[in-house]
Amino acid sequence: MTTKTSVISKIAALTLLMLSAFSIANTDERWFQVEVILFKNPALETDNPEIWPTFANIDHPLSFIELTGIETEPESPEDAFFASQEQNNEAETAPAADGTLVPFQVLGEEEYKLADELAALTRGTRYELLYHQVWNQPVPDRNSVVPIHIQGGEKFGRQYELQGYISLYVERYLHLSTDLHLIEYQISNDPFSVIKDEEFQLPTLNLQSQNSFSNLLLNDDSPFSNQINQQTNEFYISVKDAQLKERRRMRSKEIHYLDNPEFGMLVLITPIEQ
Repeated sequence: MTTKTSVISKIAALTLLMLSAFSIANTDERWFQVEVILFKNPALETDNPEIWPTFANIDHPLSFIELTGIETEPESPEDAFFASQEQNNEAETAPAADGTLVPFQVLGEEEYKLADELAALTRGTRYELLYHQVWNQPVPDRNSVVPIHIQGGEKFGRQYELQGYISLYVERYLHLSTDLHLIEYQISNDPFSVIKDEEFQLPTLNLQSQNSFSNLLLNDDSPFSNQINQQTNEFYISVKDAQLKERRRMRSKEIHYLDNPEFGMLVLITPIEQ
């Protein structure tokens, strides 16, 4: 009996130690308010030195976070199905409100700190707003970070013209990494016309995505399955993919600007005192 009691006591002590360590790890994660604006740059008057690929080759992570509270209206039964799937993903990331901070839930316009910058961007017709959201989140270390899914701008079939992911993490200092794509679409009655271009090459498949070639042709992100509607034989196909892929050290309370010739990004990260 003594030995059995001793073993149980050790297991209980170990469990308490693990729970304590988990609690400490969670409290070590600082919370920040994150505000992001994405916009199209004015059309270049001279030739663009960047040569963008035709195919939208987005590297989708195996797991990601959907911001909750973004209102979208499904345009078809298919869209309604995918919206319900996204809501299921959102439910996993948003705990019940109990007076504490809720992570990854979009906040109202009263929380905007980049209102002046937004007004300057949208005052004329030179820039086109693609995305503007603000939310609260804890910031983990680099090994624990889960990317946040971003999509915005005009919708073409099931695809948005702006798609991709951002990750905010701590590696001694705050860092932001982006993998964002501004995709130009055209209407075609031949979804495979994109691969008839002599300069086109299918993207190298990333083992992490675990997609076979057949999945590449048939998955939701493929230009070959983005039919305008079931009554027509017209498809939206990707003809240009401008990528903004960066890793940048961030200073809190400062506005950071990232861009390429096609589109830009403003980011403001503000510490939350708890």
